[in-house]
Amino acid sequence: MIKKILFIFIFSVLILSIYVIFFFDINNHKKKLEDFISKKANIELTIDGNLNLDIGLNSTIDATQLIIKKNNILLIDTELFTASVSISKIFNGVFDIKSISLINSRFYGINIDEKIIQTYNAFAGRRYPSNNSQYSSIELITARGYFQNKLLNIDNIIIKTELLEGKGFGKINPTTESIYISSNTFIRNNEKLINKYNEFYPTYLNDTQLPVLITGSYTNPLIDVKISEIITQKLKKEIKNRAIESIKDELKDKIQSEINIKLPF
Repeated sequence: MIKKILFIFIFSVLILSIYVIFFFDINNHKKKLEDFISKKANIELTIDGNLNLDIGLNSTIDATQLIIKKNNILLIDTELFTASVSISKIFNGVFDIKSISLINSRFYGINIDEKIIQTYNAFAGRRYPSNNSQYSSIELITARGYFQNKLLNIDNIIIKTELLEGKGFGKINPTTESIYISSNTFIRNNEKLINKYNEFYPTYLNDTQLPVLITGSYTNPLIDVKISEIITQKLKKEIKNRAIESIKDELKDKIQSEINIKLPF
């Protein structure tokens, strides 16, 4: 019985693979994918590159050179877009997207890394000269979400820029074009970054959780990073710890002194 089930499974996979290789071209459905995402997110999406369908336990569609606009304003461009999909629906030209990832992207309207570097150095009394305020360079974004009550709810976002990496969640309202993404991030620590920013590198924030809140709209995103509050809290904690250690040392010395006085030798 088990051998029969295994044979049917292998045979089905073989037939499906032959169909995909010789008869099915996912690029014939490129326009449907563009229209599906554009309608769902209330944006204008185009795929300049090709689509590639990878069939497996978790089937995915890869798209190269993806561009997102709104009212002809460039919002995002990415080198590689990957979506986890339902393979059974793909053959009917229906896209049921479960999760996505964007690799090597540019998010226009704000530079997250430079915003953090500028805010950190302003708090330290230094002025960091901005080299790029037009877009954020994002190495990787992965997200899982679902639509409910006309909102795109995002349960799990993983984001990695040159400076930051972290996880978060959020909501996007396609009707009002509003964004709410909250993430807890950490400063990445490597020689390349330290050499790039030199004295402007935020060394004091290493190993410190950095909450980042992105709000606003598609065409006017806003970022809120409460660096001054985080540094103040960290300083207070360090001062408190130093005070406790100082008190401990004083108590040790006092106890040792009293022991020495009472010793008969």
